Amino acid sequence: MIAHMAAALMASMAMGQQMDTTFAVSGTGQLDLQNHEGTVTVSTWDRDELRIRADWDDGRRPVSIRNAGSTVRVRVAGEYGLPRVEFDITAPRGMSIALQGVELDVTIDGSAGNIAVNSVEGVIDVTGGSGNVALNAVDGNVAVRDARGNIAVHAIDGDVSVTDSRGTLRVESVEGDVELLNIDSENVGVNVVDGDVTFRGAIHDGGRYFMSTHDGDLDITVPSEANARVSIATFDGELVSDIPIQIEGDFSQKRFSFTLGTGRALIELSSFDGVIRLNKSR
Repeated sequence: MIAHMAAALMASMAMGQQMDTTFAVSGTGQLDLQNHEGTVTVSTWDRDELRIRADWDDGRRPVSIRNAGSTVRVRVAGEYGLPRVEFDITAPRGMSIALQGVELDVTIDGSAGNIAVNSVEGVIDVTGGSGNVALNAVDGNVAVRDARGNIAVHAIDGDVSVTDSRGTLRVESVEGDVELLNIDSENVGVNVVDGDVTFRGAIHDGGRYFMSTHDGDLDITVPSEANARVSIATFDGELVSDIPIQIEGDFSQKRFSFTLGTGRALIELSSFDGVIRLNKSR
């Protein structure tokens, strides 16, 4: 395997600006890749092989690959600065994926393993992921679809969307809207400073659902069969409800609660300056 990798890398040096290598890996191992600037596109297949294709913008060979046990480490280096590198990778479906970069756009499709992505500036787009899915972006939108397990998204300046996903869900955003659609979770926590929050999903008996925004609206759809104790808090906003409710507490103080059905779940909604809308599912 090492000889095969070395031959592929020698060939890439001759080409000057490209490399394409495929080698055997553990189907449940980890890909650990750091790319300062560029793109990383990861697709998956049902083989215990890893294919790495890369293109870069000068004649040097900045990409190094090290296979250490079950972890494959890919690094970008440069003598006079780090070049922009475009990666196109095909990995085993169950392989864990850890990606990190500064100016980095990431696309991952079809993974059934753990996913961790950290990007300072760039778009993160993930379809799949199982176990732990942790996505962090300073400046860029984050989109997640069909994830399973513990899902955590942290964004500073960018919109966040999570759709068709199941498991524990945590979202934090400083400036940007958060959209959660077709969510199946017993534990949801959303905290936004400046942005709207939209939630469409199941409300499980015994579940906990906490969603807040300081400067934005909450748009929450509650299934007709939901059993939940609902707490509302707002300072300079209002509640608009399509659901018949019987207020408990001081409505004039903008902090009150009510019960739906048997009240077995807990829903806490907070907006300092915005409208809290409760929609009945249809």
